Amino acid sequence: MMSRGELRQQLDNLEAKQSEPAALGAKQCLTHLIESSPDAIISTDKDGNVVLFSESAEALLGYRAKEVAGRSVSVLYGDEAGARQVALEIRKRGGTVSSIESVMLAKDGSNIPVLVSASVLLNEKGEEAGTIGFVRDLRERKQEEEAFEERSTELRAAHERFQYVLTVTPGVIYTTKGSGDYACTFVSENVDAIMGFSPWEMTEDPGFWFSRLHPDDAPRVVPEMQALIKQGGGTTEYRLRNRDRNYIWIRDTFRVIRDDGGRPLQLVGSWADISYHKQTEEALGERMAVINDLQAFVAASPAVIYTTTQTSEGFACRFVSESLESTTGYLPGEMRDNPKFWAKHVHPEDASRVFAEVERLIGHGGGTLEYRFRHRRGDYIWIQDTFRVAPAKAGKPKEIVGSWADISDRRNIEAALHRLSNEVERRNQFIREAFGRYLTDEVVSNVLESPTSLELKGEKRTVTMMMTDLRGFTSLSERLAPERVVAVLNRYLSTMVPIIKQYQGMIDEFIGDAIFVLFGAPTWQEDDAQRAVACAVAMQLAMDAVNEENRQEDLPELEMGIGIHTGPVVVGNVGSPERMKYGVVGSHVNLTSRIQSYTTGGQILVSDATRREVGHILKTGARMDVKAKGIEHPVTLYNALGIGRPHKLYLPETTDTVGPLAEEIPLRYEIVEANHLGGESYKGTLVKLSSKWAEVRLEKPVPLLSNLKMQLIDSSGLEIPGTLYGKALGAAPGSSTNVSIRFTSVSPEIEAHLRRLAANAVVHSEN
Repeated sequence: MMSRGELRQQLDNLEAKQSEPAALGAKQCLTHLIESSPDAIISTDKDGNVVLFSESAEALLGYRAKEVAGRSVSVLYGDEAGARQVALEIRKRGGTVSSIESVMLAKDGSNIPVLVSASVLLNEKGEEAGTIGFVRDLRERKQEEEAFEERSTELRAAHERFQYVLTVTPGVIYTTKGSGDYACTFVSENVDAIMGFSPWEMTEDPGFWFSRLHPDDAPRVVPEMQALIKQGGGTTEYRLRNRDRNYIWIRDTFRVIRDDGGRPLQLVGSWADISYHKQTEEALGERMAVINDLQAFVAASPAVIYTTTQTSEGFACRFVSESLESTTGYLPGEMRDNPKFWAKHVHPEDASRVFAEVERLIGHGGGTLEYRFRHRRGDYIWIQDTFRVAPAKAGKPKEIVGSWADISDRRNIEAALHRLSNEVERRNQFIREAFGRYLTDEVVSNVLESPTSLELKGEKRTVTMMMTDLRGFTSLSERLAPERVVAVLNRYLSTMVPIIKQYQGMIDEFIGDAIFVLFGAPTWQEDDAQRAVACAVAMQLAMDAVNEENRQEDLPELEMGIGIHTGPVVVGNVGSPERMKYGVVGSHVNLTSRIQSYTTGGQILVSDATRREVGHILKTGARMDVKAKGIEHPVTLYNALGIGRPHKLYLPETTDTVGPLAEEIPLRYEIVEANHLGGESYKGTLVKLSSKWAEVRLEKPVPLLSNLKMQLIDSSGLEIPGTLYGKALGAAPGSSTNVSIRFTSVSPEIEAHLRRLAANAVVHSEN
């Protein structure tokens, strides 16, 4: 741990020893960063111990740098939970996290709200070396919020009656500027209940409304709103995204308030939730600091707002807004002066139901009902009546505050919407049945349930990838009849797919006989790497059952190689709007395929990154360093033999000892690169043999894990019919010239010939 003075001394030493411009630049840059940053800078090593504690951090938390040097960073959070939360977010988001709120513990024991941005530091080998974090003090912002709350309290006291009406009114009332950016100047508190947002989020962000307008509705709604503003107001409907990122239908009714010069001063309007798949809850409320007269404010609202007071004969209307005339054709006085006005105008077919429902809702404190109401012109319109009951106070009768909305248009199209809903459900069921057998349940559900699931977007995420492949299946498929090839492949896949789903893997795609599986997408879990290895072991163990069924039907046995790697990739929907798939892209996808190509039958190879993710429960065998194509540094691989608790799965131990041949067999070989022959043929000799292994002496050495195509030569110098493929696994035990070969594909003719040679080799070794 270095203090500011020690850091300056180190930088001065650097300048004295190195006069190059690069050294001076590094010193100036680092000094400027430490001295000028308003944020506290805290760095840890890979074990989570503090190694850098800036002066801003000292000022923020009260510790001196030497007091926290070498101690766990959890001391600064008060416990392990706070530090673990930040570390988990960094890991989950691919090594970098920005602007997450947390609480740190000062030396004096006080809790300090902070905003944390942090990244993982890597050494020159790409390994994790520690973390660097920037911490911003949020106390001043909290104090500003408290000051704002004091001013709000004064405002609420000045408009007590106004706030009371807004509280009991079930709709959302708003005011905006009459021109320019149309920024919201007020929105009622119940916007939280409908949208999930606080009023200040809407009033402080001029772009709040447009940024949450459904993209399919924007081209229609924006010009429509402009036209209505010119007309002095009106009604439109559209979808808005709430805090849960779901879209709800809003009925927006507003009027334009003009100044003495006729210029638009304010837009006064209301929102009603008219989503057709849930109970409509509508409320009216409004905040107008410049209008103190409650009745004038309500008169400006386009919705019909009313209040009734309980009397000895029932409820009598005490107030109704001027918009009653534009909605029903009647003057407000006609409703206020006639206690039976409302009951006489309810449709006769609705009356008995409505009267009983109103009585029930009054007993429950309010609610919403719909009925037909006779317009002055003689026809009936549909009214949505939403009200709340204000409890009786001492010396004051019970009061009902409510609003009417004309929903005639909505009721006329509800039947059509119901039919459309049934058609959508039939379409969704078809998608589930048609594509569920090819896609995972997670991806199908995402397509059906998320309104934005088909957007071409992605995100960076650390996932564990598994690639499997059947050894020699291509040559096998060329020898078998098509129906037998399909039978073999379907039996194999029918066994493997349930195992993959059991361990919550997502099958990204089938590539011929290969399977590409993701662990960590579309949902990330902390044990993704462990489940991937457990799944791979379970799949290898299941191959015995697959081959037993193949033997019973006189079909060839299969061997599978599996490669597993963990790394950051981009995940999401890839393609065009007409055709796309959920998948991953990135260099680590290619590396996973490379690792799989190095495996032999029955083998599982995991990268060092996966080994670290799985931890001590992974049982490994031999380690190897390979130079993979397209990868700058050597790749360290481990032979995975099993995994401990909670899975407890292990591959069986096998022994397959090669025996010397009575007579060495000459051969010619070629190196296979990327499924293509190298073009040059070399001579070699088959020295020792077992059922799946051989020991050969080669004319020209080959790289580790090279794939070879070999042609055996008989005693007369002619090629023995059939092909033989194998993978070079390094120098044979006890020999400096011979190479160990693991067979990967053997034609039936060569297999029979090798079986006779292996039997002779055993007899010869026994003699």
